Amino acid sequence: MPFEKFIPSKKDVSGKNAPEAKMLKSGHISLNITAYEKYLKGATHVELYYDSITKKIGLIGKKYGTKAAFKLRSVGKGKSTYRVNANPLIEHYGLRVTAKTTLKIMWNAQESMLELSF
Repeated sequence: MPFEKFIPSKKDVSGKNAPEAKMLKSGHISLNITAYEKYLKGATHVELYYDSITKKIGLIGKKYGTKAAFKLRSVGKGKSTYRVNANPLIEHYGLRVTAKTTLKIMWNAQESMLELSF
């Protein structure tokens, strides 16, 4: 059987197929464009929540700032990543972040909340 040349599509290379979230060592939560568009589309801010029993972080998107909302910033080429500074939450709950960690994503439809777990 002859060899067939593999030419990846842009989707194969960029990883845009699956929603992805990471906790960065700096204390920022990073979402890829797919996660943002699927769960937080149009949000400029997020409110942060924490469940100490399940050790999950919750994000609820907001189209405006509130006293409890944190700015959601687009970064990277073509605004392909969105980040929020979660340092205040990390410090308040005494969480330890020593390296970049991939987070598991789950959508809580009842609360309209994006749930992230370590």
